[in-house]
Amino acid sequence: MEDCKTAVYVLCFCTSFYITAVIFYRLVLSPLAKFPGPRLAAATRLYEIYYQMIKGGTFTWHISDLHDKYGPVVRITPWEIHIKDPNYYNTVYLDMGKLRNKESLLSCIGYPNPIFPLVSHEPHQPWRNILARFLKKSAILEFEPVIKANIQSLCKHFSTAANSHEPLELYSAFHCYSSDTLSQHAFGHDLGFHYLDEMKYSEKCKTWVNSKFTLCRLIRHLSFVGDIAHKIPRPASFAVEQYAHAYSMEKDVKIRIQRLVDQYDQWEVEMQSTGHSTKNGFSLEARKAIYPAILADQEVPLLEKSQSQLEDSALFLMLAGTNVPSQTIAITMFHILNNPAIYQRLKEELFIVLPDVTTIPSIERLEQIPYLVGCVVIPLSNHVGLKSLPTATIREGLRLESIVTTRLLLSAPNDVLRYQQWDIPAGTFVSMSTYFILRDPYIFPEPDRFKPERWLIEPESLRKLERYLVPASEGTLGCLGQNMNWSWMHHLISALVRRFDLALHETMERNVSMVRNNCIGQPEPGINEVKVNVLGKHSH
Repeated sequence: MEDCKTAVYVLCFCTSFYITAVIFYRLVLSPLAKFPGPRLAAATRLYEIYYQMIKGGTFTWHISDLHDKYGPVVRITPWEIHIKDPNYYNTVYLDMGKLRNKESLLSCIGYPNPIFPLVSHEPHQPWRNILARFLKKSAILEFEPVIKANIQSLCKHFSTAANSHEPLELYSAFHCYSSDTLSQHAFGHDLGFHYLDEMKYSEKCKTWVNSKFTLCRLIRHLSFVGDIAHKIPRPASFAVEQYAHAYSMEKDVKIRIQRLVDQYDQWEVEMQSTGHSTKNGFSLEARKAIYPAILADQEVPLLEKSQSQLEDSALFLMLAGTNVPSQTIAITMFHILNNPAIYQRLKEELFIVLPDVTTIPSIERLEQIPYLVGCVVIPLSNHVGLKSLPTATIREGLRLESIVTTRLLLSAPNDVLRYQQWDIPAGTFVSMSTYFILRDPYIFPEPDRFKPERWLIEPESLRKLERYLVPASEGTLGCLGQNMNWSWMHHLISALVRRFDLALHETMERNVSMVRNNCIGQPEPGINEVKVNVLGKHSH
């Protein structure tokens, strides 16, 4: 008995000594000890966990308060320096000639292999290169018939609402659209979700995505919880409602990958034995989709085509590629409808330039509309180099509703970063928040107001302002789906504004105001919805 007590005392002493030594090192001996910031944040990551887990995901906004107190450079965790200076963004994220690594905690999505959470630059780049060719602008233009077809399907639901006089919820509607469109691009038409084909669109997609991002906040700080849930998914689904929704969608995506792998295996056997294939499921047309094309591409290494790698990549693609566009478009529509002058001007110009509301013009045509183009009105023949620019309205929607509120951490393993009088040691994680850049009052006066006119400026001034439009980050952490997002926003907003008379229904600013950081910004729990009444429709 006495030996047990002694062992306990020794264990307690060793634990206390270890904790004391770690804290002493972090506060006194660490190369980061010279940087300003709360001593508690420098000592333990529990400081961040308190604001994220206890205070409901508010650490992003607390960081802004810390900068107000300590200046543009703040140590916010034992190993992380946060910088609030829009002009330093390029040094951290866009210096392509320098090696940058990511923090392992970026894997808070909960899948071990997808391209975003990979820590090292080397394994990260091949997967970016593989997916990038399917998401570049030329690939999106080739995919435009599917984009337009799904818009027609979505508009049928708006027409039904006009006849029934029932309000529509835009988050759910756009989640169905983005899930259908992206799943068809990822897996092929036959394996797409086709939620819009149902008589009444489902809220399943929105519920899944919101559940997953709610879990992200937990998994970022307690990563083992995600590991346990994936090992025992059914008990975890019973215990945690959010995981039940997430697990349901995971199964749907994995079933589609399994079918593609089976189809590819059969196609490959037939090709080797007969020289041709009779299997329609893996036809040349089907192989234009992302994952069939990856499976059939002999230049993609076999390791990258393992089923687990494909599943994790597809899960991450469906999560990131459906929620951000859906939320951005819904909130942009809110601001358009909440500003009658903007709504009226937009509608009038669309009617003048595109009088036939039954047609859906190409993205290139939409980008040439004067009020929509993010520059001063000049003859279209003089729009040299401006046709690929997002519209002024869409630019402002992306700026104001900067969805990615979490900070993105990078380290320069081989370089000492210099900021003002500070030398940041090599290997130190440095973070910046695009949310702060997009809301900077010195760059964007009245940053909380929806003002598309701020983008209606001379081309040279526009180019200078555009460098601060980083809603989806840039560089190695930049979103690959930005071209798809631009296209969806142009098509959806122009189609809905031209075809229907819309009005907000029981929706206010608080329904779209970011107050929680769940990896992405979200409003208060239970109110992330934008409802509209469809007052009428235009048939010609």
